[in-house]
This record gives sequence, structure tokens and C-alpha cells, in this order.
Amino acid sequence: MPLDSLVAPLAAFLAPTSPLPPPPVQFHGQGVVHTSIYAGLRSMRDDFEPANEPWTLGIALDIREPGRQTSLEIGYFYSEADDDTRVGASTIDVDNTVHELWAGGRWAFDPWGGSLQPYLGLGGSLLYAEFETSGIGGEDSNSGWAFGVYGHGGLDWKFADDWSVGLDLRALLTTQAKLQREVPLDSLQAALTLTWAW
Repeated sequence: MPLDSLVAPLAAFLAPTSPLPPPPVQFHGQGVVHTSIYAGLRSMRDDFEPANEPWTLGIALDIREPGRQTSLEIGYFYSEADDDTRVGASTIDVDNTVHELWAGGRWAFDPWGGSLQPYLGLGGSLLYAEFETSGIGGEDSNSGWAFGVYGHGGLDWKFADDWSVGLDLRALLTTQAKLQREVPLDSLQAALTLTWAW
């Protein structure tokens, strides 16, 4: 057997393997999902007095591709107010609760190229409201559904690689909800936000 026929396979076997490609560079703060916690106040129509200014808690996911300014946002808000009013010599307790599931588009801007970033969002909402009164004549509970359109805008301040805080202002227009009588669940909302990008 020719010696060359043995040397070539042996040399190929003993030759050093090519180095592995370097791992891709990871960029902090460029997560494709931004999770935001909301805490604030709503102002609803006078029909819900004296419980027409409920506190609000919420959570939202802002799903985007790295480097893109447009994204999909989905979220949930829970708002509640409990107050009482006097009718003659009697007191009526009023409880107003609203659940809201919403989704839409968001546009983020970077006009200053720094840690401050404004944004705008627009989309639709599905709402479920409960309105309860107790006092004169016992207790009365009503609930109903409504659909709405929301628009909001705000400003985020990035204070760490993946964290930011901000202020969000929001307006909501809805269809009529069948409670004690048909009434829309329109509202204005102001909330502080805490966001984590991952």
C-alpha cells in the first residue's frame, strides 16, 4: 500500500480544528418585551358620583423588535372607587368597579437621543363594570359590558440598562354599558409607570 495513502488521512485527523465562531454580542436595554406596571387615578362621568374618581392599577406588555419604533401593546386595568353620599337623613354607599382589557399599537420616539423617550398609543378596549349601591331600600347591584377606543401618550425616563419610570396620560371613549341605566364608561386617566425590558 503506498505510504501517501496512509499519511493524508492521518494528517487530516491530527490537524487542528477551526475555532468556533464567537458568541453574538448581547445588547442590554434592547429587550423585545417591555413589561409596565401602572398606578394612578381615573376621572369618570358624573353618572358614577360619588365614586367617579377611582384609583387604577394595571399591567401592560409592549412587544417590539430591537431598534423598531413601532410595537404591539396589550394590557389590563382594574379600577375601583368606594364612597358614600347623603340623601336626606340617610347615607347611601356606592361602589364602582371596572375591568378593562385593551390592545393596540404604540409609536416610540427618540427626539433627544438620550434617556427620555416619548410615545403615543392607540387601540381598542373591552370593559366590564359593576356598580353597587346600599342604603335606603337595601342593596342594588348592576353590571354590564362595553367596548371602547383609547388613546394615550407619555414620557419614559430610562434610569438603568433595562429599567425606566414614566408618566402616562390616557383618554377612553366607550359604548353604553347597561348598569342602573345605560351610561358610557368614558374616562380620563393619569398614571405613573415602572417598566422592565427583557
